[in-house]
Amino acid sequence: MATVSVEESAVAVRLSLGDEILALHGSLHIPFSHIRSVSTDPVPETWYRGMKFGTNLPGVKTAGTFITGDGMIFYDFHDPSRCLTFNLSHERYQQVVVEVDHDQDPKALAAAVRQRLTPA
Repeated sequence: MATVSVEESAVAVRLSLGDEILALHGSLHIPFSHIRSVSTDPVPETWYRGMKFGTNLPGVKTAGTFITGDGMIFYDFHDPSRCLTFNLSHERYQQVVVEVDHDQDPKALAAAVRQRLTPA
């Protein structure tokens, strides 16, 4: 899980220490200008997500960088129904998919991010 916060010019995605270890990655800061869209749609179930640098135990934990035919995707989730999916441009990742902490509301966070996005 991640703590997601809407900052002045970016979205901060702070991973727990355990998730940083499983994902082989630290926390992320995504500038609003690089976010094309954000959704709360549940993450589709799939066993194979591409070549991975991290952890992929379907139904248990998916965390890390996955290289797919569509580019690189960063995942950090257990519960696919509590995720935010950021579609990005001008970033290393084409998508960042993270499960938000239990004390956070994914839909409210997505709405707050959408309010900050510059229309294309």
